[in-house]
Amino acid sequence: MSLTLQTDLAQQIKEECGENVYLCYQCRKCTAGCPVAEHFDLTPNQILRAAQFGQKELILHSKTIWLCAACEACTTRCPQGIDITRIMDVLKIMAQREGIEPGVRPVPMFYQTGLRNIKLFGRMYELGLMGELYLRMLLAGELDLRQLFLKDLPLALKMVTRGKLKLLPTLAGRPGAEEKAVTPIEPAKGVAYYPGCSLHSTAIEYDLSTRAMAEKVGLDLAEPKGWACCGTTPAHSTDHLLATMMPLKNLELIEESGYSTVTMPCPSCFIRHRTAIHDLRDDAELKEQVAARMHYVPAEEIEVEHLLTTITERVGYESIAQAVTRPLTGLKVVCYYGCVITRPPKITGAENYEYPTSMDRLVETLGAESLDWSYKTECCGASLVFTQLPIALGMSRKILRNAEDVGAEAIVVACPLCHANLDMRQQQINEQFGEDFHVPILYFTQLMGLAFGIEPRKLGIDKHLVNAFPLLQAMGLIATS
Repeated sequence: MSLTLQTDLAQQIKEECGENVYLCYQCRKCTAGCPVAEHFDLTPNQILRAAQFGQKELILHSKTIWLCAACEACTTRCPQGIDITRIMDVLKIMAQREGIEPGVRPVPMFYQTGLRNIKLFGRMYELGLMGELYLRMLLAGELDLRQLFLKDLPLALKMVTRGKLKLLPTLAGRPGAEEKAVTPIEPAKGVAYYPGCSLHSTAIEYDLSTRAMAEKVGLDLAEPKGWACCGTTPAHSTDHLLATMMPLKNLELIEESGYSTVTMPCPSCFIRHRTAIHDLRDDAELKEQVAARMHYVPAEEIEVEHLLTTITERVGYESIAQAVTRPLTGLKVVCYYGCVITRPPKITGAENYEYPTSMDRLVETLGAESLDWSYKTECCGASLVFTQLPIALGMSRKILRNAEDVGAEAIVVACPLCHANLDMRQQQINEQFGEDFHVPILYFTQLMGLAFGIEPRKLGIDKHLVNAFPLLQAMGLIATS
């Protein structure tokens, strides 16, 4: 069968995101490193080959573009520097724009529901998001009712009782002029603090422990009033201009509040804001489009940091060591960085993006032992947990298994979604795969708080679904009740 080379699709991808698919010479590193490849109908390298030949219909009808977890492994490891994750986004946007029936219908339902949720409330209202998404999936015949009634509703009830799921939404919006003027604090340590939507709800313990440990190390955090959702996965998978403008509105608010540095505990928020700045400075056409809609360009000196970087570099290990009153001696953990704290390095600026060590050094400064393992930056399934739960459970299971295999007593995380997938879904992973995991999942801020002598409940450790108290009591970190 003859195959005719068509360049229209490659040119369209080039115009929409600047990526040249003809640079791909089929080394397959993208596919070899992809944690979801086994579930694809076209592997990442096959997507690029099909794009080179102009096989648009084949690509846009595939499952692959919808199952991509946006973990950035392919982009980071491509020897030609092709931003494959961005190409996947462009292909999804093209499919939606052209009205093509998606290969995995629940995924774009999640995007549509998420954007509608943000438009209504300004921030993610997680209970409303799941309610609408489940309704959409039910009407489309895509909802697993057994999963809903036997697993998800009991899980939601537990989250409500532990204060991790708000019954009513928080309305966000730009404050009045009298609220915007926040007095700048000491620039050496004082930073703006953008918690992101989940830290006001499902990851409230991350927020509690962040504020508690920050006070102990003298880090002044100021949360600007009126911040809104960064858009996260639904935005960058639907509209690149929208995905750029949503973070910029927050950066404008932060600058108006008198800050040039903002720290973000959520890696998704971190990468979306960093990406917006990078793209605006790198793409003149995008800059013009943004300028036509909002009168703001980020200052050259504005810095967006992940909270882990703020703690390890701005506060520093020496100051952290001085705050330790209860060393975590004897505790063996693995440090799980997840996907986008370090990847892709052209956005994050990370040097050791494949095997980072900053959290490991932090843990050891607190007195614990950080173990070497193979899943430091592997994906947990990310937002696939909302629409393709079996895939996400399988990915999270691999992380838990490797942690146990190396002798870890707990996993230390720096991401709300990683925590949710490993902690909230751990019991279901046990049931589905015949495992017997009881691995506490702790935020690095909670570990810091424990070492600083802060009472565990003030750190939100009682809100986790996997009970960490037996481990903490056995280690002598808290009194036996």
